[in-house]
Formats: sequence, structure tokens, C-alpha cells
Amino acid sequence: MRKSSTRRVLIKSAMALSAGLLFTAAPLAQAAYPDRPVQWVIPFPPGGPTDVASRVLTSAFEAELGKTFVAVNKPGASGSIGVRQVINSKPDGYTIGMLASPSLTAPFMLASKPYDLTKDVKPVSVAYVTPLLLVVNPKVLPDVTDVKSLAETGKKQDLNYTSAATGSTGHLTMELLKKELGFQGTHIAYQGSAPAVTAVLGGEVPIMFSDAVAVLPHIKAGTLRAIAVSIDNFDELPDVKTLAAQGVQSTKAVSWVGMVAPNGTPDDITKLLSDTLKKVVQDPEVAKRMKSVGAYPVYGDAADMANRIKVDSAIWEQVINENKLGAN
Repeated sequence: MRKSSTRRVLIKSAMALSAGLLFTAAPLAQAAYPDRPVQWVIPFPPGGPTDVASRVLTSAFEAELGKTFVAVNKPGASGSIGVRQVINSKPDGYTIGMLASPSLTAPFMLASKPYDLTKDVKPVSVAYVTPLLLVVNPKVLPDVTDVKSLAETGKKQDLNYTSAATGSTGHLTMELLKKELGFQGTHIAYQGSAPAVTAVLGGEVPIMFSDAVAVLPHIKAGTLRAIAVSIDNFDELPDVKTLAAQGVQSTKAVSWVGMVAPNGTPDDITKLLSDTLKKVVQDPEVAKRMKSVGAYPVYGDAADMANRIKVDSAIWEQVINENKLGAN
């Protein structure tokens, strides 16, 4: 009797052990990404072009993937606060963010280097470019109609110019332009595009390198004259030539915005994000909404974005150091 009972216990134990081994060996089913809300960090204040364009994209992602993407503004320090939040987040795809030109220059402008973009983020995709326009006040500089005449005037007199901020793409591009064409000019800083545009309209500072949205209404009204644009095929002003078309060789970097994830984020997740971005920016309605705030969709894959980070960072670092623009 005792042997029979012992045998039954042994058989049950063996069955239990076998079942446990089978359970352990079976792979745990994982929910498809994303299975919960994704935080989309915007490193600039609400209402600006990057914020509005990013929110257009979050809505498009939600429609495409059927999941929630939450736009979160983390402004400050040339966008570096928001970028650092992405860098320091868990690399699981549930925190992603936008990277714009000011965030590229921040490591060279700020006293304490906040990050190294060539190492600390995982590029996902380039999303769009922001056209920059070189404009003049035609009443103050009636003879300046293109880059050549601007340079000729600048060789005769020191020209004041402005941009969205010290260290902005517009400011740094003008420094490249001055160096290549050999003319003089002094950057006058204002706190943002709006007061800078006001100063140009009032004749206080006759020249500005500005994002297109801030100056287009004034160009169309005739109170500002566009003499160059930073991108090809700018359909708002088809008669305005690019810097390159006017013979400028040095200003190869453009103002662009892309998506990044924390370093270490799985490749399958960043590929899904990249493929989704590529699809949504090709949607005519999405493109129309983005262009309305000066964001021209231009998709670039992760390799393209990584190369832009490397090349543009080197260009801006040199310009900032040569002109002693950094905090140090």
C-alpha cells in the first residue's frame, strides 16, 4: 500500500516538473509596440513652428498606428532640456522627441556641454526642413536685390543684421556668408523672431535671416524684400534664388528637424517609427498642415539623419568657435 502511494506521489511530481519545464521553455507573448501611450517630447515652447508641426505629426501617428502619442513641451536652453529628457529616458520606445537646429548648436553655445549628439541619441528620421529667408528693408537698402549686391554694400559700410537669436541657424549662416564674400556686418540680438522682424520693419536693423513664416506676410505686402532662400523649390516665392544658385558655397547646412530616441532603443521599434514618419509626411493633408507653419516635409532615414548631425555639428562648432559666440 505504501509502495503504491509512493509511486503515485512520484508520478504526480514528475508530471508537475514536466509541466513546469514546458511552461518555462515556452516564450512569453509580448504585446506589439506600442501598447501604451508614447511620450513625444517637444523641446520648445507651445505655439512655435516646431511645436505646431510636431503636434500635426503626433495626430498623424495616432491615426496611422491607432495608439496614443502625447505631445509634451520641455523648452529651455536652446532645446537641450527636452533633448536631455529623451537621452535619459528608458530606451523602450515610449519616450521619443524632436531634434531641431538649436539643439545642434547648444553643445557649442552653452557653458556646460549638455550632450554629444553623435553618441547620446539614436537617430530615427529627418522629418522636415524649415526654409530660411534672407530679407532686407527695401527703404533702407533700396539697391540690395540679391546676395552679390548685399556683399558689395557690406564692403562699403558695416551692415547691422539680426536673426531669431544669437547662435541661431540664421545668425550662423550670415557669419559663413560674410566670411566667404568678404563683407562686414554686426549681429544685433533680439529675444525671438517677432521683435527682430519688428526692428527690420522699423529700419533699426535693415537685414534679417529669418524663418519663412515670420517674414512671408511682410514680403507679400512689399515691406520686406527677400533676396535669398535656403532651400530649393520654395513654392511660396518661386522667383527668389537659393544661396547656392547665387554662387554661395559655404552655407551647406540647412535648418532641419528630425526624430530621435534614447540610445539603445531596439531597431525594430525605431524602424516602425521611421516607416510611419515616412508614410505620414507623404500624406497631402499632413504636408499641407505642416507647410502652413513653415515645416516642409523632407523624409530622411536614420543614416541620413546621423550624417546630418555629424556634418552640421562640425560646421556650426567651427563657426561658433571662430566668432567666439559660445558662453566660454
